[in-house]
Amino acid sequence: MTRVASFAAAITLGFVLLAWCVSLVSGYDVTSDVDVLRASALPSAEHWLGTDHLGRDVAWRMLKSSEAFMGPALLACLVALGFGLPAGAIAGWSGGPIAGGVRYLFTVLESLPRFVLVLLACAIFGSEVAVIGLVAGVAYAPTLGEAIHARIESFRRAEFVLAAEAHGVHPVRVLVHHLLWVNCRRLVARHALMLFAYLLLLETTLSYIGGLDGAGSFGVAQPDPSWGNMIAFEWREPDANPWASWAPGLAIWGVILSAAWIGDALVEASDG
Repeated sequence: MTRVASFAAAITLGFVLLAWCVSLVSGYDVTSDVDVLRASALPSAEHWLGTDHLGRDVAWRMLKSSEAFMGPALLACLVALGFGLPAGAIAGWSGGPIAGGVRYLFTVLESLPRFVLVLLACAIFGSEVAVIGLVAGVAYAPTLGEAIHARIESFRRAEFVLAAEAHGVHPVRVLVHHLLWVNCRRLVARHALMLFAYLLLLETTLSYIGGLDGAGSFGVAQPDPSWGNMIAFEWREPDANPWASWAPGLAIWGVILSAAWIGDALVEASDG
């Protein structure tokens, strides 16, 4: 992993965060931004990515689409951290039957396909932010928990841990500060990034599936924008402006690759 690639990846993720913030405060109504007189316009100073065949500004719809996956991603990260982090830490610290019970629970949860779980939940409860984020967070928590368990277990009898215990440092402080914070924070950040990328791919896939049938059965339904349903919309109704489909496709590819690059850089820094 080169510094240039890490820097470029960080800028890409920064743009996504900026797009989310802009979409939240802009107040721009992308659902009623329809003008057939400017349909399929190519990129210009007025419309940076042009317009789709309904005359809607592609750039604004790209910005607004960040709301579709940022909410579920943040919720999923909180759920996965709230469940997987403490469970994995306790299992790695305690060992024995406690570790066996926690790891058995992890194994049961990991045996269930994540996408199928989310798809089933959306079919029953609807494709709401809370549904996608909660189910995906619970489904990903065992992956994070197993990684934390392995890391804590590998350091459980390390010299610095034994020295801290010999000097009377409270076990909770040893676990939280010396192990979780000092030795696991990059690992946690990497898994948070991977979960973010997974939620982006999950949300765009659901919205793409829902966009193909035109009914919005899953994911974000038209006229609300999602990178997934933008691609599906252009697939069903080919547009003279190629950026109407290229822009969301490149954005999905770029953000997922950036998350993977930064995650790998964190692992390299941790190993070094």
